[in-house]
Amino acid sequence: MPTIEIASFNSTGLGLDQMDYDVAIIEENKLESHRGLFYDLLRQHNGVIIHIGNPDYKDDKEGGYFAGALIDWDFEPTEIFFPEFDENDPTDNRGANQQFRFKFLDQYKKDIDKLLKIALDNSPMKKACFLTDYQFGPEYGKTEIIFTISDFWAEHDNNGLNLNTMYEMYGR
Repeated sequence: MPTIEIASFNSTGLGLDQMDYDVAIIEENKLESHRGLFYDLLRQHNGVIIHIGNPDYKDDKEGGYFAGALIDWDFEPTEIFFPEFDENDPTDNRGANQQFRFKFLDQYKKDIDKLLKIALDNSPMKKACFLTDYQFGPEYGKTEIIFTISDFWAEHDNNGLNLNTMYEMYGR
């Protein structure tokens, strides 16, 4: 299942209240991803990260925390092959490169938009990033400068978003 996170660079706090959102949220005052794809890149900076999860995680944030229920899986339908993992084989296929783009289900776009705006508004340097990390997405992560939240939603609505991508957004 995918991890979805929003980073607010150099922010000291966002003051988020779970009651204001349909999606589950965890706000942490350290830029530390729950997954490894952008972990090292984020740890080089200061700020706040929002981990976004399925609505049923609103009251249970201790176990697995993913955002698969927020995704419109019919946008790019794919039958996922679940590989058998062999820890003794470093060339073992771990399932990457099966899905590449996604869209949010309409009922969650408002929450994501609100969180992006709060992250950007609370960044003293006016920089926020939206990122995903998905085992079955592209093997290597990439960073794209999308500039504005409006550009982000235009890309989402017209083409879908790339999985395993960090979208950088600036100023408002």
